[in-house]
Amino acid sequence: MLQTKAIFKGSLLLLLFLSQSYVGLCQMMLEKKIQIENADELTLRQMLESLSKSNNFYFSYESSLLQLDRPLTNNHYSGSIGNLLVKELGNKYEFKELPGYIIIRYAPEKLDLDAEMETQFNRVTVKGYIKNIRTNEGVSQASIYDKNSLVSTLTDENGFFKLKYKKNNASVWLTLSKENYRDTTFLLLPTVSIKAKKDNRSFRYIPGDSVTQEMEESFLGNLFIGFRQRLQGINVGSYFAESPFQMSLVPGVSSKGMFNSQTISNFSLNLIGGYTAGIEGLEVAGIFNINKRDVKSVQVAGVFNLVGGSSQGIQVGGIYNSVYKNVQGLQIGGIYNHVKGDVNGLQIGGIVNRVNNAADLQIAGVVNHAKLSNHFQLAGIANNTLESAGFQLAGISNIVGYTVKHQLSGIINRAKKVNGFQISLINIAQENDYAIGLLNFIRNGEMNLSLAIDESSFTHLTLRSGGRKMYGILGVAYNLRAIDTPIGLEAGLGIHLLTNHKFSLDTEFVSLTGTDFQEASNQLQSFRLLSGYRFGNHLRIFAGPSLNFAVLDMGQENVTNGWNIYERTTSTGIYRSFGGVTGGLQVIF
Repeated sequence: MLQTKAIFKGSLLLLLFLSQSYVGLCQMMLEKKIQIENADELTLRQMLESLSKSNNFYFSYESSLLQLDRPLTNNHYSGSIGNLLVKELGNKYEFKELPGYIIIRYAPEKLDLDAEMETQFNRVTVKGYIKNIRTNEGVSQASIYDKNSLVSTLTDENGFFKLKYKKNNASVWLTLSKENYRDTTFLLLPTVSIKAKKDNRSFRYIPGDSVTQEMEESFLGNLFIGFRQRLQGINVGSYFAESPFQMSLVPGVSSKGMFNSQTISNFSLNLIGGYTAGIEGLEVAGIFNINKRDVKSVQVAGVFNLVGGSSQGIQVGGIYNSVYKNVQGLQIGGIYNHVKGDVNGLQIGGIVNRVNNAADLQIAGVVNHAKLSNHFQLAGIANNTLESAGFQLAGISNIVGYTVKHQLSGIINRAKKVNGFQISLINIAQENDYAIGLLNFIRNGEMNLSLAIDESSFTHLTLRSGGRKMYGILGVAYNLRAIDTPIGLEAGLGIHLLTNHKFSLDTEFVSLTGTDFQEASNQLQSFRLLSGYRFGNHLRIFAGPSLNFAVLDMGQENVTNGWNIYERTTSTGIYRSFGGVTGGLQVIF
């Protein structure tokens, strides 16, 4: 057995101090020479941030394991960055360098391998024990995997493991990983022919975050992701392999075994369901897809998709889609879509769409919810945004926490500031010029109650409410003459043509229905031009001409008075147009 241990050192460069240039373009950052002088007030955090900015790479570490705000212990230093890291952090940390990243891991312990290998034809069997070098005790739940074939397993409670797989080359590279242990790689060679095959498989480093753990601890994650797969992710961490194809029956039973959760594939087929690191191509599942990181291109599942990263392209779930970061493209859920980041594209949900941050376009059978709606929301019942929205269209209600451009609903609209129009039976806003509804509660608008009389002896008790430009009209009327339909209900829309503190000029379109609540029913539509004069803050007198159109039942000729312009009697009723006048008193709230 030949044992080799690969330990990559982490590298840092301080922007505030002088540093030597690279000795060639291929020099490793850990080997770069620096010189530090008079760094009495410099903290570890400041040093890491300065090095990262000045050299165009990122540090990856768990902040709770480092004392970032403590001052540097080496105020004067000359040497390599790797040696400086060892001096500042100690030998309990492991430093690795990958393109664009320097990884700092807390790894006070080391692993050792005691194994034997059997080769028969193209099948290799490796079995043995993984031990703690310091204590010589077996290490349980450690990950062992071959980077070429991606075959992997975990040790048992005594540190024992066994791997079986096909391999054309008898040489075996085994990598050992365990949380708080240094990653260690061993090369196992047969006793006869030694020929190590070059590792052509591509690996990536993707910095970890709390999202993966949050996804795994969700209801669906707990239900379908096993303990051994979670432990594999903890041990291997942010290292992911690339593979053109994978196929799973269920999570853990797949062409990549337990290493499936650390594999990014171009094509993924999950007969029942699968748990992969990510997809860059096409993923199809009979029931579900679960992805630790990002999904790109197309993802289709019969029941649900659960993505711990972002989705880019097309995502279709028969019932449910859940994405823990962002969606860019099209997302379709038969019942429910939930995105914890942003949606840059179109989201379609059979019942509910929910976006924790901003959404471009949302269409839902029942409810849309977002923190921000950039462009458009369409819902069968309700749209709800916490901050702002573009255009909202809903069957019952639209609710916005702050500002909105346009709202259209069947029952109620509510927002703080409306830049366009609100159309509904009830509109509520602090600022709105164009409120089109029967009841409008607009703080910067006007609400008044008026008592008026017109040319046909109808007395009107009318509530006018709205914004600075448009308002709604809702009232009742009673005719002082003895007619068959003395009681009237009226509704309409008005426009403020001229407003100042004293004088006003409004135009209104009002529809009045006169009835006896039994048989007779008359319809009157009026265009009015009303001028007003205001006394103080709460009283206004108004009067003006009107142009009226009436459809009267037979025998109701005496319902209207005024200047008759046109009249026609048919078998269906009396059609009349006439001029009139309206005047009264308003009480302003």
